[in-house]
Amino acid sequence: MKNTNKTEILKEKLKQALNSTARAISDELINKSDQNDINENKKLDFFNLENLNSKSDFIKARADSDSLALKKKFSNDKIFRKNSPSNLSCKSLYSIAEKIRYELLGCKMLKGIETNLLRNYNQNIQSKRKGQIKTKEDIPISEAFELYMLKKFYGIKLNTITNEIL
Repeated sequence: MKNTNKTEILKEKLKQALNSTARAISDELINKSDQNDINENKKLDFFNLENLNSKSDFIKARADSDSLALKKKFSNDKIFRKNSPSNLSCKSLYSIAEKIRYELLGCKMLKGIETNLLRNYNQNIQSKRKGQIKTKEDIPISEAFELYMLKKFYGIKLNTITNEIL
């Protein structure tokens, strides 16, 4: 019982820290005066820490938090939707390109964000398994495009499997 309480307290503290960091990155702390901004602020409370059981889960939570905050800071949903292609495949690639764009802006802004995102992307690349790829059709174009963008803009080194995907 005591260990469960300690775990719950740690998860709650982590959630608060991630939310505070996300609000600071996205400038939500500055813009709180308007009621709409307060309602938007609540949208940052997205963390499900019940599944936080390993270091890799923690790395992913930090990267997801940073990415969401950067999206709020550097992406305009109205403009994004206005320019979004109608083709579903193109829409997926457009979303990936936009995500990489606002994350790169954040990486230039704060070194810690860059570290969190790079750790998460490297972790994702290392988790790819050889058995997942049998034919060219097994690889979604969006996955190959994201790997291309990561290699090109982040300078991430791809492993044998991800090079094969690309």
